[in-house]
Amino acid sequence: MLTSSEIKKQMAEGNIKIENLSSNALSKPNSCDLRIGNVLYVFDYEIVDTKNCNKYLQEVLTDNINKLKRIQIPESGLVLEPHKVYLAKTVEKIYTKGYIPVMHGKTMFSLLGISIELTNGYKTDNFDNYLLLSIIATKPTIIYPDIKIANLSFFPSLKPSDKIRKIKAEKTCGLYQSGMLSGAEIQKRMQEKNPDIIITPQDNIVINPNSVNLTLNDTIAVYTDPVLDLKKDNATEKIQIEEDGIWVYPDEIYLGRTNEWTETNSVIPMMSGRSSLGRNGLHVHCSAGMGSLGYKGYWHMGIRPVKPIRLVKDMKCCQIYYLTAEGEQETKYNGYMQNIPKEQLSSPLYLSLTKKQK
Repeated sequence: MLTSSEIKKQMAEGNIKIENLSSNALSKPNSCDLRIGNVLYVFDYEIVDTKNCNKYLQEVLTDNINKLKRIQIPESGLVLEPHKVYLAKTVEKIYTKGYIPVMHGKTMFSLLGISIELTNGYKTDNFDNYLLLSIIATKPTIIYPDIKIANLSFFPSLKPSDKIRKIKAEKTCGLYQSGMLSGAEIQKRMQEKNPDIIITPQDNIVINPNSVNLTLNDTIAVYTDPVLDLKKDNATEKIQIEEDGIWVYPDEIYLGRTNEWTETNSVIPMMSGRSSLGRNGLHVHCSAGMGSLGYKGYWHMGIRPVKPIRLVKDMKCCQIYYLTAEGEQETKYNGYMQNIPKEQLSSPLYLSLTKKQK
């Protein structure tokens, strides 16, 4: 994944272009902030026909409305309704040559139960357009215009390498300088004299072939306000997970964190759910698993069950993996998620939005 310094370098060379970029959009170590303007699009009926998917997306891109309903977001805010899919396009227009743009949601939105997804996953090399995204709220939530809603990162579009390394006597593969760390490499970096990766405590972690399983802390929380507001410190109630576990239910966002504190220096941490939990309909984050160079803290999760399910104390709830960074590492993460106290489980998004107002 490119560092912000490398993104700026490639922008200067014309390989990456980002139109309508906000002034401080590249202040993070390895990503760029993306915004939505003041327009959302929503299906104006209950049943969505997948045969019309491309038509829906073209309506968002061209603003030529036929099947969708266009909604203006006022300065006073708009309430997102649960069980509705809102479509939007970014203010920024992206062009790449030799690089693949990838969008992730933000953890601070995930902790409010808001899922933000690129409508068709990873983009491709030579991409030239706005990014289309979907927004889904777990609870009624007030959203505002022109907010920074997602993170954009870039990966090199690797070509077949002319360098060959042997795997076994009868097998070879290309040799690239970047990629995802193996479990053995993660363990090695944890055991160095000055470790590049710190995970503590290590009592219950499991090192997989290319990731590390982390465990769920026994205190979770729920929001008590009937309508959430991105600009407010929404009230929460904490719940203790007892020895026999606790039932969680659909249409609620549960706030949790890992038992383990992690730190990274020169690699980029990423978090994802576990497939075993996904197959049981448990989402441990709402499209916001991207980390940053220099992140220090617990991993906070907006947990959403599709059906009633029992959470168990110290269960293996998520996995983290690590990507190498391409380019100079001039900036380390120092955002609102850095060093959050273990007692805080709610989203700190309001801090950044109220700061913007002042």
